Amino acid sequence: MDQLKKIGQLCRQHYEKLILVFVLLLLAGAVWYLYQASQEEGEATRKMTEGFKTPKGVGVLPANLDRFTAAMKVATNPPTLNYAGKHNLFNPVKWQQPRGGGPITKVQLGTEVGIYTLKITSISPLRLTIAYDRVAATGAEVTGYHIVVTNEVATTAKFRRIAQYVPTGATNTQVFILTEVKGPPEAPTELVAQLKDFNNEKITFAPGAPYSRPVGYEAELVHPSSGRKYPRLRKDSSLEVEGETYKVVDITANKVVVSDDSNGKRYTIEQMAAP
Repeated sequence: MDQLKKIGQLCRQHYEKLILVFVLLLLAGAVWYLYQASQEEGEATRKMTEGFKTPKGVGVLPANLDRFTAAMKVATNPPTLNYAGKHNLFNPVKWQQPRGGGPITKVQLGTEVGIYTLKITSISPLRLTIAYDRVAATGAEVTGYHIVVTNEVATTAKFRRIAQYVPTGATNTQVFILTEVKGPPEAPTELVAQLKDFNNEKITFAPGAPYSRPVGYEAELVHPSSGRKYPRLRKDSSLEVEGETYKVVDITANKVVVSDDSNGKRYTIEQMAAP
């Protein structure tokens, strides 16, 4: 009897533990029951498909994605847009009038106005000429010769025509050095000289047959829209076109090269061939 009392007292002291053990046993039983039920349900499901045969039919054809693929290619590689064509959406037409007034010009290519419109009226060569003048003598003795040098490219008048006495064998002369006299000294048939410029070129001249060579060019330009002419242009000459200042940097036998004073850009004006 005492033993039962002790057990009862122990249970009263630890009743919460007994309740926990009881709950755990109930959970274990529930887990076991659910496991058994799932096994039975799986077996029943497997038996449902027994005896059935899969019918053979036509397979599903793949979808035709050609149009979609082509559209994707166009979307990922769009054609290049050309904004430089002859349209006015992104390239509006510009109408320009010279600063000093005058007709208004439709500018499409950029060459309808300004320096591009200049035309060459003429280009003339500027020559260096060395001509025999006469003999210089003291009594019957020939001491030298009078030679006339004409340099059309010279900017100063006194250097444009030089009449000089050239003693025989002198080396301190201007433009050339006389190296040889052919024929009688009092009536030479030919004179041989060496130029001090032009790579010391060897030249010859004679009475009535001067030496001549082009050493530069002079041009005349015209601005068609205004009718303005630019005569006697040489290298380093300045000209004003539609309010802009330019400088001649080179002239050849068939073209004139000018430079914009504001930015140094060069423009070449070529002489049109005669029809």
